[in-house]
Amino acid sequence: MGSILKEAAILDDASNAFVEYNFRRSESPQVNRRMVIRARTASLIIGLILVGAFPLLRAEPGQQRDQDALFNQAMQAYQQNEFKSALQLFQQINGSHAQEAKVYIDKIKTYRETFSAAAAILQRSPNEQDVRSVEYAIEELHAAIAIKADGPGEPDQVLQKALQLKRQMETAESKSDKDADRSLCERALAAANEHRFKEASDLSCLLAHDNPIYSCNGDEAAHVCQINTDLAKMEKTAGVPSAAPQSKGNAGTESGDLDKARAAYAGNDFARARVLLGKVTGDAKPAGDDLLYKISNYNDLISSAERLSRQGKYEEARTAFLSAAGIKSDGPGNPQNRAEMMELFLGVDQFYSGDYASAIRHLESCRNAGVGKPALVDFYLGASKLGEYFVTGGNDQALHQDALNDLKSAKQAGFDTSGHDVSPKILQAYNQL
Repeated sequence: MGSILKEAAILDDASNAFVEYNFRRSESPQVNRRMVIRARTASLIIGLILVGAFPLLRAEPGQQRDQDALFNQAMQAYQQNEFKSALQLFQQINGSHAQEAKVYIDKIKTYRETFSAAAAILQRSPNEQDVRSVEYAIEELHAAIAIKADGPGEPDQVLQKALQLKRQMETAESKSDKDADRSLCERALAAANEHRFKEASDLSCLLAHDNPIYSCNGDEAAHVCQINTDLAKMEKTAGVPSAAPQSKGNAGTESGDLDKARAAYAGNDFARARVLLGKVTGDAKPAGDDLLYKISNYNDLISSAERLSRQGKYEEARTAFLSAAGIKSDGPGNPQNRAEMMELFLGVDQFYSGDYASAIRHLESCRNAGVGKPALVDFYLGASKLGEYFVTGGNDQALHQDALNDLKSAKQAGFDTSGHDVSPKILQAYNQL
């Protein structure tokens, strides 16, 4: 600064000397006066430029050094897991580090959100936990670790504890399920041996609903259920069937049994239809066998769909239900309706998996078709849209408003979020409506 001022003073002195020299040489006072004015004005302008511009030229590098130091401070706080301080510092940064600071602000916020959601689940009492919620906590911990593996709260150690808890719960759940299945099978067999076929049917079908391929005395539970159901209906209408062979060669009886079987099939009494089809012989047998094949295929598809649904494979289950509906759309178990419900389950499952775009597509389809409880569909549709809004940078205001509108509809319908493990950020938005 001192050198610039000195240069300005020297320039001013030189200008004065030049003016004085020309003043003496000039014979015209008017020329001298104009010369003095021009020279002094030029000197003043140059001096002002040199003196006044200097601080401006020096200000930008100084500010940049301050921003560099602030960014380094913020990074140090971030590395030391002092997220509160780091967040405050990053929020003060502008200039060349502004974009990088925004990335770290988003990282800190997402880390806090995911880790807090996981911790809240794992801190629940044992009777409030289940395998699904623990799995969600594990997913959230993986997301936190992906941001900062050595972040606050020791996420890696918490993850190991969560994985251990999940294994323990699965073992306990598996043992409980096996004990329950074995008990149902034993009770069904005992009832059948005593010709209490209605009771045997109830017990074996309950087992088949939970685990259709469970081996009950060497036979699949679904087949045991079907046999006992057939026997129970025969017992009710005509007593327990004897082992005597059916008479053959009576065309009227053959045709009559087939017609009765078709009527039973149309009325969704598949058990009676199968019994009657077993009596069909002669010329009517090929048609009877075709109908029997349709019934068996339908039952297999329903059993497969139920099993896939229990395994959480909702897309495959939906396909199986639709295939059953292709055989008989109004068949037992209402496969068309079950296929629609699988789409609802799929949408909710995709929400929890973080595939918000797919969740939105399936849940909107459910709402348009009137599938499920409207309040539940609206809540998860709004939550999916809000999740998509957050992960895409929070710039789509139309999507944000759509999300709030759906959540508001759910709230007005009285939807209770208890037991629904969603992000605290989404719950906060819902509760503030």
